[in-house]
Amino acid sequence: MAIKTGILNDLPEWCKTVPYQIKSIAIKDACTAVREAKKKYKKTAQINRVKFRSRKNPVQSCYIPKSAVSSKGIYHTKLDELTFAETLPDNICDCRLTSTNGDYYLVVPYKTTHTKTENQGRVVALDPGVRTFLTFFSETSVGKIGHGDFSRVQRLCQHLDNLISKVSKAKGKQKRRMRKAARRMVIKIQNLVNELHHKAARFLVDNFDVILLPTFETSQMSKKRNRKLKSKTVRNMLSFAHYRFKEFLKHKATENEKIVVDVCEAYTSKTVSWTGELINIGGSKIIKSKIDGQVMDRDINGARGIFLRALGDTPWLRNQLALAG
Repeated sequence: MAIKTGILNDLPEWCKTVPYQIKSIAIKDACTAVREAKKKYKKTAQINRVKFRSRKNPVQSCYIPKSAVSSKGIYHTKLDELTFAETLPDNICDCRLTSTNGDYYLVVPYKTTHTKTENQGRVVALDPGVRTFLTFFSETSVGKIGHGDFSRVQRLCQHLDNLISKVSKAKGKQKRRMRKAARRMVIKIQNLVNELHHKAARFLVDNFDVILLPTFETSQMSKKRNRKLKSKTVRNMLSFAHYRFKEFLKHKATENEKIVVDVCEAYTSKTVSWTGELINIGGSKIIKSKIDGQVMDRDINGARGIFLRALGDTPWLRNQLALAG
């Protein structure tokens, strides 16, 4: 407390117009960073230097108390009135003002109640991928979400890479214009991926009660050592942000009283789901049984395999399916 008071009293003249709570939380964040660095040193014996936040970081944020937020804006007596793009929810909590690539967002946590829905025992298995963002399989339906979307993201990422490579050679106003264009491209890619995440999550929680989602370790799969994937495939896989989607899906499932179950997908791509035989299919888009000669799309076969394996590994899922029957 004494350190905080001392820092507040020694702040430069230009800081005096900044609201007290914002300065107080900024100092608290700095103290937390120092404390965490000390804890890490005790555990690992490695020195972790605490540095100032970079002004060049494209993502910046600061604390905004809920008392400063109203329908007229943020600190409207100091900053004048602002118009929000969306209506503020009721029962808001303390917020954070975030600047992302030049765009400003007010992150507003608020208290809400869970939507109670009837559990009809509808179970679906998901197979995440790169060719297709998600393939789903249930007792009554099968399909693909985001099929072919990676090609558009790939083109945008390639254009972004070319733009960034030219920025280093440009000078003056041209360099600034190219940096702005690169930021706009990043935002466009992020918006496309976010739209895919939101629409996919809404479809799943509206139509199913139990969602089986395998652990898709993109960070491990993308490491160069012993990697079997091509660099373009890795780029698309990371751009789709499967882990972020998984966390978002769990959040929406909790809101709607649905269940997301982490399951194992080992050997489901290689296993023919209707005969049980193992086949090394490589990069083929289909899987063909050597026993009966039948053919199935590899992604649909994978989703079906995840569905069947989860039923065997998780007995209570059979009770869920009994509800649907």
